Amino acid sequence: MSRPAGLFALVLAILTLALAGCSESGGAGGRTPGVQTSVAKPSGGPGVLIIANQQGLVEYRLKDGSTRQLLAPATPSTFLLDPAVSPNGKRLAYIVQPPPNTQGGRYDAGSDLWVADRDGSNARELVKHFQPNQLIRFPQWQDNDNVLVIVQEIGTAGGTTRVDYRLTRVDAASGERTPVRDDVLAFGVSPDATQVAYAKLSLQSGETLAIFNLAGGDADRTLVGTDENLAPFAYPRWRPDGKQIAFASADQTGARLAPGASTAREVAWSRAAARPAPLLDGLPQDIWTVDPAGGRPVRVANLKEDLPALTWSGDGEHIYVLGTAGLYDVKLKSGAVDRIGEGAFHGQLTWTP
Repeated sequence: MSRPAGLFALVLAILTLALAGCSESGGAGGRTPGVQTSVAKPSGGPGVLIIANQQGLVEYRLKDGSTRQLLAPATPSTFLLDPAVSPNGKRLAYIVQPPPNTQGGRYDAGSDLWVADRDGSNARELVKHFQPNQLIRFPQWQDNDNVLVIVQEIGTAGGTTRVDYRLTRVDAASGERTPVRDDVLAFGVSPDATQVAYAKLSLQSGETLAIFNLAGGDADRTLVGTDENLAPFAYPRWRPDGKQIAFASADQTGARLAPGASTAREVAWSRAAARPAPLLDGLPQDIWTVDPAGGRPVRVANLKEDLPALTWSGDGEHIYVLGTAGLYDVKLKSGAVDRIGEGAFHGQLTWTP
């Protein structure tokens, strides 16, 4: 299955531009905990967030909110995306998006997979896109020696140009590629590296969140079906103990806030910039969790953010979210959402000790 070419053009446009609460009930998963959004402040928790923003890859220390540059783009208008740290904490995988160019009369806005030591040293290109406009995105380590990525490329079937999404395994030493599964729009690897939660698209039924076993054998299991009215699914991430999966998605039921209420995104932006939040160029998304064994998804943060990226804390008690208007700490025990830092337009992040 593949998405139409028009959507691929939108993805390219986004990538070219990239990096430059309250209570509610009902709608796709039941009650939402009360959201109390504060002004920017350090989380005070352990660990570090590696954030992809306009400056490149930046470390954000949760203890005191301090930051430092980890990796910077080598050339102007180049973006560093999708940081991922290996299970042993020694290596970093990320995406390099060079400026679009034209070679031999063909436009190319592709992206490449790079790896480096955890401290940013010894950076090297591991896989270069081998077709114009081929996007290599969203790396996650399956283990210390292999990286999983989504390869997005243009194809033609029956005279129609389409975009194919293929989950691919890359050997972190040699760069050798092995196809794993087609039709993977977004994915997350379980802590024991045996299962993958992924978003898939059916032209007949729409987008769903499902699970498959990396070793094969068992059939896919639908985790969140179209009956929940959630779409699209982005950044499915397993809790470190494997007991929950968090993801970003938009509520398609048309549920609205109570009159006069504000979302966490609106509060954060108004306090940070003293002006209205910018218009979204994607659907307004919230943060949800679901049990891998099944059950209804639960909205844990009512953000209405633009393409928010998320990551779990090591203890599984926090979900950190990077949106346009802020960096948020979603505290699962209390239901509070704190704005702890600046946002990034279409940025990404990952937690590491």
